[in-house]
Amino acid sequence: MAIRHVVTVRVAGGRAEDFLAAFRALRESAVREPGCEQYELFRSVDDPDKMVMLERWSSRELLEKHMAAERTGNAALVDAIVALWAPGTTPTVESYET
Repeated sequence: MAIRHVVTVRVAGGRAEDFLAAFRALRESAVREPGCEQYELFRSVDDPDKMVMLERWSSRELLEKHMAAERTGNAALVDAIVALWAPGTTPTVESYET
């Protein structure tokens, strides 16, 4: 069964363009991973510092492998994104089976 992640991120004020660039680098890596069916970022039209990322993975196992890769092989790419979160905020992550 496929797994969808909906991740909502608040970006530090005035850093949205930097966040978009950092995400593009991470995306290039993620879409090459087995099981990645979608890895996209959307910017709110009402709040330019609010981003929503949609991920879809063909299985929970492959999503877990992706998450492990983000902590090891892609840590620098992830750290670049984390550094751009709004201070004192943590993204929300919602998981759904599809």
